[in-house]
Amino acid sequence: MKIPFSQISTTGQQYSLDLQEFATEKEIFSLQGMVSLSCLLQRKSADRIFLQGRIQATLLLYCDRCLQQYVKIVDSKLSFICETDGSSYHRMKEIDLTTRDLDIVQLEEAVIDLSEIIRQQLYLSVPQRRLCKEDCKGICSICGTDMNCNPCRCSREPANNPFAVLAALKEK
Repeated sequence: MKIPFSQISTTGQQYSLDLQEFATEKEIFSLQGMVSLSCLLQRKSADRIFLQGRIQATLLLYCDRCLQQYVKIVDSKLSFICETDGSSYHRMKEIDLTTRDLDIVQLEEAVIDLSEIIRQQLYLSVPQRRLCKEDCKGICSICGTDMNCNPCRCSREPANNPFAVLAALKEK
């Protein structure tokens, strides 16, 4: 859903968007059910819009250790300012960003794409280290057994270590 700046009032307007289908990179995550965004858009100036809202979704992720699929609930608030490239920030080639500037989204044209905001927020909600649980044991690197479900029964012989000879000398 694309909303031109010209349709947004200075008093603010409420928007809701529910998406059943959403294009994602399946190796990063997929969706279970709907994605819901409810937000308030308020015009601050001709090239500046304030967006405040909430996004809710259920993501299906794969654990980095055991490769099992698990569910992550996303329920996050968002608040930022959308500016067009006519603003002062975009005219500069290089600038030092302050903490305040991190909440400013630069847009090429005076249109807010709520679908794109949803996409970005979902990708930002995916953890860097995806774990099904904190104490996930992962899979055995030798036999491939999921050690969360079954104990590994493969024989683990110590690796051929060139320093083993030195350890034997130390024992004498």
